[in-house]
Amino acid sequence: MFVLSKRDFGFGLMGMFGTTTAAAAGETGGQSHVGSFDLTFLKANDVENDSLARFIRKNWFAMDQIAVERGLMVDYRLLVSTGNEPDWDMVVVVGYPTQDGYAGIAKEFEAIRAAHTTVPINGKTLRQLGSIVSSRRLVPG
Repeated sequence: MFVLSKRDFGFGLMGMFGTTTAAAAGETGGQSHVGSFDLTFLKANDVENDSLARFIRKNWFAMDQIAVERGLMVDYRLLVSTGNEPDWDMVVVVGYPTQDGYAGIAKEFEAIRAAHTTVPINGKTLRQLGSIVSSRRLVPG
C-alpha cells in the first residue's frame, strides 16, 4: 500500500503507474499507455480504516485485476492519507487506456462485477466500513 500525504497528492501519478511522459503522450515504447485516471476518495467509518482498505483489496481489486488482464484497465492503486483532515482517508486510483475512463469499459466491467462474490471483512461490507465521498477523472497534461 502506498501512503500519501494529502498535501502532496497531486504529484507522481504518472510515475506511480510506471508510465513516462512519452507514454502519456501516446508513445508507449513498450509501456502501457494511460489515457485517464479515475480517483475515488473514500472515508472510513470510525476506526475501520484497515478493514476498509482490506475490503477494497479483496473486492474492488479482485475485479480490477481481471479488467487489467483483459486490457480494460492499465493499473490500479490504493493510496492512504497520512494527514488528519476529515475529508477522506484513502483514494483508489485506476488507470485506463483511454480518456473515457470507466464509461469506456462499463459494459465489460459490469459483467466482471456480476460474476464477483462480495467478500465481507469481519462480516461487514462497504456500507458498514465506509463510504465514497467523491470521485474525479484526470487526464495526462
